[in-house]
This record gives sequence, structure tokens and C-alpha cells, in this order.
Amino acid sequence: MTPARRTTPHLFAQWDRVAQRLREKKRVAILLDFDGTLVRIAPMPEAVRLEQGTKDILEKLSGNRNVTLAIISGRQRAELQRYIGIRKMKYMGLYGWESNGNKKISFPVREALARTLVGLLAELPSYPGVWIEPKRSSFSVHLLGASAETQRQVRLQVKKHVKPLRKTLQVMENLRDIEVAPVALGDKGIAVRKFLDDPAMRGALPVYFGDDFSDEPAFLAARKGISILVGKRRETRARYSLRGPAEVAAALSRMEETIG
Repeated sequence: MTPARRTTPHLFAQWDRVAQRLREKKRVAILLDFDGTLVRIAPMPEAVRLEQGTKDILEKLSGNRNVTLAIISGRQRAELQRYIGIRKMKYMGLYGWESNGNKKISFPVREALARTLVGLLAELPSYPGVWIEPKRSSFSVHLLGASAETQRQVRLQVKKHVKPLRKTLQVMENLRDIEVAPVALGDKGIAVRKFLDDPAMRGALPVYFGDDFSDEPAFLAARKGISILVGKRRETRARYSLRGPAEVAAALSRMEETIG
């Protein structure tokens, strides 16, 4: 495994170098996480709001013939389409697995997922600030409102439940939640590699923005391009950093002007 990078210079401090790479390529593939990257984190997932200025720049990029624009998130694809509402871009939900409509998982996997969900629903409500969000092919254990000690205990509980089913289910640890999903879903790195392997993307420069642990495989998959960690600095495989969604919007605006 490629070692994690310990220092991530601010993207704007390295802008001349970044802009040169953008100008050198005929096609640029811009892939973005959603929560914490394009929009600020909200107390509840349904309370997020895409700023109009950010939507405007996404509209411009989506209409640029030299740019392919995509969102890749742990949210379901239909949610992303509803919150963003831009037609000429690609939406990849459930860590990229849900890219062309809903995919189905086998009955044994659905059964294992349901059994794990029922078990955790019986145990986790006793932990303050913790709640579970069922999805069509996975579920999230949300930890944003929980104390650090509660988060530690809940992460252990979730891993304990999934361990006997590790050939079928996986645990994806994030900053503010834990995702329990079928192994078949893969991760964002797999999704990015598949996206870039498309013949239409041959020779494209990948640009990936993300804030969470689940974005690390995508940073690695986009290592020949431009990878940007959003939010608080930490050990990461990303090459650059930005402080939050407002700076992401500013960076996208600079990219749109540079690509032309």
C-alpha cells in the first residue's frame, strides 16, 4: 500500500502548478464527494443545502465539452439527483456502486444485511446521539451527535456484529458514521478506477475532492491526477487540501476559468 501523505499543501498555494496540469489536458474528469465537500455537514442528512453559487459553477462545468463532472457519495443516487438537480452530470451513489439506476443484491446478502440491522437496532438506541439510517442496499450508523467515548464503543459494537459475516458484509468507517454494506459494493477507489477505465475517459486528468476516510481509496485511484482533501487536515493520500465547501466552490470556479 502506498504510504499516507503527512503534509498536504493548500491547493491555492500550489495553483500555478495545478493550473498548468489542467491546461495541458484536453479532457478533465472532476469527481466530488457530497457531504462535507460540496455541502456543509448538517445535524441530519436531509437538512443539507447546496449553495446557489456552488450549483451555478457546477452548471457551468457540466456544460463544458472538455469536462466530465461526477458526484460519488455514500448517499443513494436518487438523493444526490434530488439535492443537486443538474442533468448533465454523472451521479454515483452508494460509494459508486449505484451508477446507472438501482442495482440489486442477492437474497443471502439481503438476509445478512437485514439480520445485522435488526441486531443493531436492538442495541444501539441505548447510546445517546446514535441513530441508524436504513438504505436500499446498506445502512449507516450515524455518530455526529455522540461523544467520543460513545463513538468508540459503537464502532466496536458494529464491527463485532459484522465480523462473523465478513465474507458477505463490510464495515466502512467514516468521520461521522459507519456504513455496513455488502462486500460486492466495493469502495470509492474501485468506482473511480472503473470510471477512468471507460474509453471515453482515456487520457483524462482525474481531479478528486473528498473529506472522509471513505475517500482515501479514491485519492489513491486518482494518484496520477489532482486529489484534494477537504476539511480538517489529517494523514491522507490526497496531494492538496482545502478548508471546506466554500473553498471547494472557489476551486471549481478557478478550474472552470482555467480549462476554458
